[in-house]
Amino acid sequence: MKQITRLLAGLGVVAGCQRGAGSTAAAVSEPYREDIARLCDVVARSGADQLPAGERALAIASWLPAHLETSEAHEYLVAIQPLSGEPKAAALEAEARRVGLARCALASEWRTGDAAR
Repeated sequence: MKQITRLLAGLGVVAGCQRGAGSTAAAVSEPYREDIARLCDVVARSGADQLPAGERALAIASWLPAHLETSEAHEYLVAIQPLSGEPKAAALEAEARRVGLARCALASEWRTGDAAR
């Protein structure tokens, strides 16, 4: 039952972040866009990429709070925290696209299981 709830929550986040063809992206503040960019690049920015995969979580968790500037970014992290694997990666990737980023390295890592979840 928990898995179904998580999947539905993940799909809700992803659906909420999707936009139809021909629509314009919702306006987001530049600080929030930069926070999502920081989140997407957290493995490299935190130095976790220099650590074995099993030791990355602490480096990432320590780095993020001091480097995210907006409450919206912190709230977004809380919203996707219950998700894992593909639903979490898809939600982050959708948010990255929504704010205008072409790719999100952390979403790719979550898909392969190499980063903190």
